[in-house]
Amino acid sequence: MSQSIIKHLQDYLGAHIEKINPNTQAIDPATRHHRYDLLAQAAIPAVLTAFYKHSRSPSGAKDLAGDIGKSEPLDFLLKGRKAAVVTKIAAYSGVSEEQSEAAMDAVADESIRFVRNKLGSNMNAENIQTYFASQRQDILSHLPEDIRMGELLDDNTLDDRTNKMAGPISSVAQAISNLLSSPGTEDNDRR
Repeated sequence: MSQSIIKHLQDYLGAHIEKINPNTQAIDPATRHHRYDLLAQAAIPAVLTAFYKHSRSPSGAKDLAGDIGKSEPLDFLLKGRKAAVVTKIAAYSGVSEEQSEAAMDAVADESIRFVRNKLGSNMNAENIQTYFASQRQDILSHLPEDIRMGELLDDNTLDDRTNKMAGPISSVAQAISNLLSSPGTEDNDRR
């Protein structure tokens, strides 16, 4: 797998985030250090889930590879759903909506910069799709269930518990899911 964008963003924000426990669908309460870590726990995978979802269609990946939405990536990715996502992340982390939005904007801006640097001269729609497909499992295994990004993005597979599991059976289920969401999916799920 390519270098983890989750790890990079965690370092970039100076925060600590964890994989979600597949049984409880939450992080271990004993490890919740402070609100900033909870904000990062919600904002990083939520924003990356929006990038992943947008990259699934050829036109969405082309938009990400170009300059469309570069100046306001969060607005571009979430469109009319931004306020709902900001509210969910603020509620999860116990911060104001302004703090939630600022953190999400920082994550979106740094994500674009990181992917552009990672792909360099190979920045094109196909490589964007491949990159985010390779990061899918890592992203979704950090995504708190309480955010309900699947509902917010009209893709309930994103909230599926198997995305947070490890082991041979769940690996097969994840491989099938990755295959079905591989580059070249149709544009018909864009709204």
